[in-house]
Amino acid sequence: MPSAIRSTLAQLTQLAPHFVQREIRSRYLGSISGLAWAFLHPMAQLALYATVFVYIFGARIPEAESVGFVAYVGVAFWAWLMFADGVGRALPAITENTALITKVALPAEVLVIAAVTGTFLLHLAGYTLVLSLLAITGTELHLAGVFAAIPVLFMLALFTLGMGLILAACQVFIRDLAQVITQILTFGFFLTPILYSRTMLPAFAQKLMGINPLTYYTERLRELLLQGQVLPSLSDLYALLIAVSTLAFGAWLFRRLAPHFEDFL
Repeated sequence: MPSAIRSTLAQLTQLAPHFVQREIRSRYLGSISGLAWAFLHPMAQLALYATVFVYIFGARIPEAESVGFVAYVGVAFWAWLMFADGVGRALPAITENTALITKVALPAEVLVIAAVTGTFLLHLAGYTLVLSLLAITGTELHLAGVFAAIPVLFMLALFTLGMGLILAACQVFIRDLAQVITQILTFGFFLTPILYSRTMLPAFAQKLMGINPLTYYTERLRELLLQGQVLPSLSDLYALLIAVSTLAFGAWLFRRLAPHFEDFL
């Protein structure tokens, strides 16, 4: 391994914990309401979807009959939250820290790592709380599936970090990118099988849905937590390859563009 890469990795290892704490404090711990809102807002969204789709539109998902709409959607919804909020926080990580980057010699990717990691830690705490509430209210969660979900969420974190590095680097040069990504994420939510099952779609749409990398995470977490299907399959391997490849490409692209950041900040 080249000495420059070793030096960068050593810096990242030393700086990342500090910047993760900084990210969490600045975003959530400035006030009690800020921290509470980090947990209550996703739950309020879930309650809203349940009210609209179940009680107003009378939506029925065959696969959700045995566990209930809230459990079926909630298990998948938090995976989407981790990705969407992680990408959303990573996107402006460089442009919002112009003074820090231009005055302090540090690997800029630590800001993206901190944004994604801090977001995941907070949403992971919220996810744990939701799963606990589901178990308390009678939803059968498979213990083996809970443990098996940990590497799946780790893969999701790698994929999110890779996307975050790509988008944060591009945001420096394309300042309107944030608005575009916001719209894409809005469409992406409804193009991911969160509020519905992929089996409810026509055959051709089911195949197209498979192209969406987030489809794997929503469906796999349901299999693990609600159905107890813990045996690995080729889809797990594909997801791992996509996550690692995205992270590798994101790190490479970020390193290539980082020397030019100061010229555009």
